[in-house]
Amino acid sequence: MYDRYTIFCEKPELEKFMGAELPVDEFITYNAAPTQPLPVVALNRKDMIQFFHWGQTAKMANNKTLSTKLFNLTSDNALQRPTYKKAVQNSRCLIGANGFYVWKQVSKKQLVPYFCYKQHHIPFGIAGIYEEFEDFDGNSYHTFNMITVPAGNRISSYSEDMPAILDKQQADQWLNPEQNIEQLTDILGGISDAQLIMHAVSPRITETAINDRSLIQPSTPSDQFGNYTLFN
Repeated sequence: MYDRYTIFCEKPELEKFMGAELPVDEFITYNAAPTQPLPVVALNRKDMIQFFHWGQTAKMANNKTLSTKLFNLTSDNALQRPTYKKAVQNSRCLIGANGFYVWKQVSKKQLVPYFCYKQHHIPFGIAGIYEEFEDFDGNSYHTFNMITVPAGNRISSYSEDMPAILDKQQADQWLNPEQNIEQLTDILGGISDAQLIMHAVSPRITETAINDRSLIQPSTPSDQFGNYTLFN
């Protein structure tokens, strides 16, 4: 399960990578979490970075725990199940990011958080799909779901899967409306984690109220309860 990532590069750098204009200055987060409005580029509006809610709006969630299916979608389901397959064909989006967090299982009851990023914290994309809906009051909202793929060699010792991270070329292809399902399958099948760098971080990432650069700083490996561990 992936329920935390970061986006903190400079605005011009994000705009260049996403190939779209960002109409606001406030977008940086070190603790992006489900229900939050976060920057994406949608297939139907490629010139503008918009803010869609991850998985569901906070109002709709109403402080309840979200089902993982609302914010993580495996590539197998995305490419094979008819409803998701249609969304992949018609409602793709590119999620702006420059890091994500993964929990490493070090014992039966212990998980240690690690921050994963590329050198110099350069931005990358994460493949996603989006949906438009109306809430109970008739207000229109957009949500997005992050696609995951089987983990590569770097991530496999931490998790069985990983976000579908896209470099610039792959990101441009993902947002190309002329791509067919076979070509999209090839994109998701060609994702590599070889350039990722990882280090242990504080388990405070579980607290959504905390959102500062200290969350990505290297930390002595400690589990989700704050207990130090010898595993790394």
